[in-house]
Amino acid sequence: RASAFGKIAIMYPMITSVQEVRKIKEIVEEVKAELTSQGVEFGNPEQGIMIETPAAAIISDDLAKEVDFFSIGTNDLSQYTMAVDRENPRTEEYFDSHHPALLRLIEYTVKNARAAGIPVGICGESASDEKMLPVWLYLGIDKLSMVPAMIGRIKYRIRHITTREAWEIAGQAFEYDTAGQVEDYLRKQC
Repeated sequence: RASAFGKIAIMYPMITSVQEVRKIKEIVEEVKAELTSQGVEFGNPEQGIMIETPAAAIISDDLAKEVDFFSIGTNDLSQYTMAVDRENPRTEEYFDSHHPALLRLIEYTVKNARAAGIPVGICGESASDEKMLPVWLYLGIDKLSMVPAMIGRIKYRIRHITTREAWEIAGQAFEYDTAGQVEDYLRKQC
């Protein structure tokens, strides 16, 4: 109903299969048919998904064919990739949002989104992580979703980092394959 009044997008969380997306799309079509039968006007909202499970990242090539956009939920994707509860203080030392496995999943997801011609954003704490900004620029992320308090600082950093600097920092970060080395490298650079 809201789509009758402007451009909106619907984003579905915790996706793990193409079948889930197809079922959601069927439900949306049922709702559209119901609204049409009631004479209710509506637009055509974009439909996207959160990539926040390793399963979704790994099948992102197939998922990209089904949706209008991706938003990579770095908090949950980190947690599930590392098999660590990020809310548990006893395991927080094992939670690494810069882990090479996580970066590879994100890079793979972005490549698949690009191949399908859909935009991809980052949301979660990593979106406002200044150390990760060169990585997001290197990958060509379209949107960063963050708490309002960080917007000014991140905008400043984007305006003051050259493409070459971003590529050097992030390019070298992707060369590492051992946990902790990416974090150490990024810490030295920023």
